[in-house]
Amino acid sequence: MLQSHPTITSYRGITGQPKRGLQSVGKSTQDWIQRVRARGRQLASLDERTFRSSASQCRDRIRSRDDALVRDNAIESFALTGEALRRATGMSYYDVQLCGGFVLAAGTIAEIQTGEGKTITTALPTVLHAWSGRGVHVATTNDYLSRRDHDELKPVYDLLGFSVGLLQPQGPVEEKIEAYARDITYGPGYEFGFDFLKDQLALRARHRTRLGERFLHSLQGIDSREAMPAQRGHAFAIIDEADSVLIDEATTPLILAGGKSSAATSPALYQFARRISMNLSEEDDYIIDPIKRTIRLTPDGWKRIHQSFDSRPPGQLARPWSQLVENALRAEQILQCDVDYVVQEGQVLIVDQNTGRIHDERKWSSGLHQAVEAKEQVELTDENETHARITRQRYIGFYEGVAGLTGTASDSASELREFYRLPVVRIETNKPCVRQQLPLRCFDSCQRKFDAIADDAAGRSRRGQPVLIGTGTIHESKLLSRRLTEQGIAHVVLNGLQDEEEASIVRRAGVSGAVTVATNMAGRGTDIKPDAQALAAGGLHVAAAAMHACQRVDRQLAGRAARQGDPGSCQFYAAADDEMIQSRDPDLAAEMRASAGPTGECRKDFSVALRRLQRQAEADALVQRQRMVAHDDWMESVQSSLARRA
Repeated sequence: MLQSHPTITSYRGITGQPKRGLQSVGKSTQDWIQRVRARGRQLASLDERTFRSSASQCRDRIRSRDDALVRDNAIESFALTGEALRRATGMSYYDVQLCGGFVLAAGTIAEIQTGEGKTITTALPTVLHAWSGRGVHVATTNDYLSRRDHDELKPVYDLLGFSVGLLQPQGPVEEKIEAYARDITYGPGYEFGFDFLKDQLALRARHRTRLGERFLHSLQGIDSREAMPAQRGHAFAIIDEADSVLIDEATTPLILAGGKSSAATSPALYQFARRISMNLSEEDDYIIDPIKRTIRLTPDGWKRIHQSFDSRPPGQLARPWSQLVENALRAEQILQCDVDYVVQEGQVLIVDQNTGRIHDERKWSSGLHQAVEAKEQVELTDENETHARITRQRYIGFYEGVAGLTGTASDSASELREFYRLPVVRIETNKPCVRQQLPLRCFDSCQRKFDAIADDAAGRSRRGQPVLIGTGTIHESKLLSRRLTEQGIAHVVLNGLQDEEEASIVRRAGVSGAVTVATNMAGRGTDIKPDAQALAAGGLHVAAAAMHACQRVDRQLAGRAARQGDPGSCQFYAAADDEMIQSRDPDLAAEMRASAGPTGECRKDFSVALRRLQRQAEADALVQRQRMVAHDDWMESVQSSLARRA
């Protein structure tokens, strides 16, 4: 059940120290599982009152000595959790889930494949660490998943005598304090980070209070009660979809912004910068870096835009004129509607490039968001003041212990160890995976590629096989939807625009003959269960419309098919004008076009060349994260030095 991995040396938490009692669990896993089973049979015979008493005794024993990770206590805790799960839901743990629970409890990243019951597996380490009463944070990728997991497991926790809280994004601080005071707290990963930043701001404001100010306020009848921090500490965190939270989303820091910036650029100047940018020419006036997705003015371009500066409309300029023009160029030349953002009800909303999810609470900084709004001719919003920022790498470091689980951790094992000191352990599947991986199909254009995907989906649907088509962008999902409609193929589209309906749409994707078009990771965390007719027709088929810049995302998409030993298949498609190929290797794109036959499909296998491009993209993303963390460390050292001098 435990598979070896070259990065594993022992079970360690975020502090890098071995966890007592569980560091040798891999050597005796089967014995531990048998003891859990035996104790579980004893607990099954108890009435509810006696069962609750057993749970209370386990709590007292662990809390009095703070020794949750001692073997006997861990076995008792797992047996109690298993019996509570059976009583509350009727479900029971597989051996591999118990194995995953031990691995997580020891403070590692467990690679548990999709469809293997990760939600109930998290309850095992959550309960074990919650006995201490110091609080356990369970972080998910979004609000829906945290609410779903909270509701599913709350009856289990209730039987064991735990209090459970749920973070409401941007909820009142009083509700946050109450949620964090519970034994177990569920919430989106980013919400824990933002609440930490808010607490730091509150503490900073408290220290700035002048001597006698509170007494003066009391005389004046002013309420000067100090803001209470919401979080009560960082004892242990369990992170679902850990690669998404700790790697993909960790490319940018968490930035807490609010209130109108005191130095805001006038809307007329954004519009003026856009008009100037549209008269500039590439190479002569500016240079585009397609890899970093940035734009830089040339000396001639810089000179040209400043010659036009005197004709600007009146208004305040809060940042350098060259930055305004570069933002306008980036909005026009790089950022694309239905790819990087969508426009809904007169608002520009950012699209997460890793998940395809729309974030209505996020904005680009430094005036870029306003440049995009000017491009789309919508009302310009105010720039917000940045109050605080922190990288996810630094925030996670505040926890005494961390564990995480995901289906694709091994691809990022070295980075998880470098940034978080977390080893990766692979857990076997409960049943062997029988997914059929079909050969990569390459085409000379996206148009021919989409035609082939639509034709293949139509044939499979007629035979009763459900098809999930994963696209890289909302724009691609719309194009594929149009082609399916032209062929008379009934289908549904899930592209981040139907957030509330997302889970129910994904669940129906396993119905015989169903065709679902979705941005790559839309609906992640929701199981697709093919019905009997679908299984007889070959199970769920996943068609990936393009290879993602990160191979982990491709693996996550492929993992939607053939879960729990079910039949299923997956096939990837690529085209010469795919963004990754065009930006990183135009010569490869030309070679693909040259090898295309009459139908536009390439006669040559380009899988090795495309995997090389993926490795380049992954390396570039890693360098970006390393630089961000290095900059964050430098800023921290500067601030500490200034504080000491003060």
